[in-house]
Amino acid sequence: MLVKEIMTPGVKSIRMDQSLLEVQEMMANNNLRRIPVTDKEGLLKGIVTDGDVSRATPSDASVLDRYEANYLLGKLKVADLMTKSVWTVKADDGVETAAYLLYVHKLGALPVVDDTNHIVGIISDTDIFKAFVDIMGYNQTSTKIVIDTKDKVGVIAELANIFSERGVNIISILSRTLEGDEREVTIRADLTQAMDVVERIREAGYDIKEVSTLKVEAEHER
Repeated sequence: MLVKEIMTPGVKSIRMDQSLLEVQEMMANNNLRRIPVTDKEGLLKGIVTDGDVSRATPSDASVLDRYEANYLLGKLKVADLMTKSVWTVKADDGVETAAYLLYVHKLGALPVVDDTNHIVGIISDTDIFKAFVDIMGYNQTSTKIVIDTKDKVGVIAELANIFSERGVNIISILSRTLEGDEREVTIRADLTQAMDVVERIREAGYDIKEVSTLKVEAEHER
């Protein structure tokens, strides 16, 4: 799955020379928590968040009256409070690249840029969560089978063949290494008419640790 498949395109941006007051209005009117910042040519120069705005905004306890506060907000420029060092991704990058950057750098979103550093979209942690749900098949009725096995060549192929012989498509398959030479394989498939697949896996010599079924209402399935 690529970034361009789940990003929000046509993202709103703000220029470096615009005021803090304009940032506030844009965030409030569009329900935004972060806005990419560009120069006059539209090149990405930074990002401004609601946290940046809060830190730069006079508190209710301030001695400034409303007119003085608005004057101050009008004088402060986006360039004065934005984060200038911004992690970005390209539209053709894998979703896992975006997920890694968001996790490692504790970010809420990443601007998506083209080869000339113009913004073409934005991808958020919420987009990543949705992608994970889609990839793992949590948006459709399915049965999860968790299998403990040895870390050896051919395990995935053998398990897949069991499903294929029964005429069942695998929705998702995840494999992770445990301690030593142990491996855990999690397979999700629609076994509504083929629960005997579970017994076939056992007969093939595999240790099944968990079997659980997720039922999703028809209107929520994709």
